[in-house]
Amino acid sequence: PKDLSALSVPILLDTERRITDAGLRQIGSGLLPQGTVLLSSRAPIGYLAIAEIPVAINQGFIAMKTKGGTSNLFLLFWASIAHEEIMSRANGSTFLEISKANFRPIPVIKPTTEVMQAFDQILRPLYMRLVACARESNTLAKMRDTLLPNLISGDLRVKIKEMA
Repeated sequence: PKDLSALSVPILLDTERRITDAGLRQIGSGLLPQGTVLLSSRAPIGYLAIAEIPVAINQGFIAMKTKGGTSNLFLLFWASIAHEEIMSRANGSTFLEISKANFRPIPVIKPTTEVMQAFDQILRPLYMRLVACARESNTLAKMRDTLLPNLISGDLRVKIKEMA
């Protein structure tokens, strides 16, 4: 959930931690494909993102893979709207958690294929633009974090030409 809690938009472009091949073999879900919708299932419940990279998850997540023409954007919005229903099925004494067994029965009203395609056709270009902006923002933040210490220390100087 930590990787999702820091997101300003529901797009997972990278993760803080990496897993070894040996570790990956121990995970029942294996490596999930790009496009998987992730839902944090505990501490706290409800962080959402679409993984733009293949990702391995732990027991703190529910992974929703698309099938049968269902759009991952539709699943993302459905999970957001179904938050109260998801929370109502959570339990736990120390902290709330929604188990996969309690999550699976939550009904999803799936629109017709035509409606799903129209939904995706409208939202997909906007989502792809959001992905591009998130990538650009990450790149600019990395550049800032690399350059700023060198500028402050004086190791890097910027020549400023006089404007005529």
